[in-house]
Amino acid sequence: MADCYLMLGSNLGDRAGYLSKGLQSIRNSAGIELLEISSVYESDPVDYLDQPKFLNLAAKIRTMIGPLLLLRVLKSIETQVGRVPRETSHEREFDVDIIFYGNMEVDSESLVIPHPRAHQRRFVLEPLSEIAAEFVHPVFVKTVGELLTECPDESHVDKITDLHLPLENSDGL
Repeated sequence: MADCYLMLGSNLGDRAGYLSKGLQSIRNSAGIELLEISSVYESDPVDYLDQPKFLNLAAKIRTMIGPLLLLRVLKSIETQVGRVPRETSHEREFDVDIIFYGNMEVDSESLVIPHPRAHQRRFVLEPLSEIAAEFVHPVFVKTVGELLTECPDESHVDKITDLHLPLENSDGL
């Protein structure tokens, strides 16, 4: 069993609805236990800037599924929830990334863990810090909280205090 951290995001259509459906699909997947989720954060796009703002949240799961199979499961969930294929870094209905898979490092053609740009992205570190501030990045050997403090990304990331997804309360998980 491994504890993993995921980042979920949406910037098209019913953004909160896509996040809710994605969380529910993750929760209902065989071999995955949804343990905790962060608050929802709204952030400016990164890389390709001509697109709507994102809603993002971090999720902690426990799984016995290996990292490559987990990636396939999550990509299938993206499709089920309504993601339409587009160019990398462009808008999307729903997106899930594996940020950490325990302390494992993976470097394959289809998957790199830890996520290679997580430490440079405030929209990842803010929600992740809420649920895993003390988690130590296996490559940089710094906590998520330390990485957030050192993050060079100055884009706006705002915690949405009045948005409550159905699975947002960890007591209900």
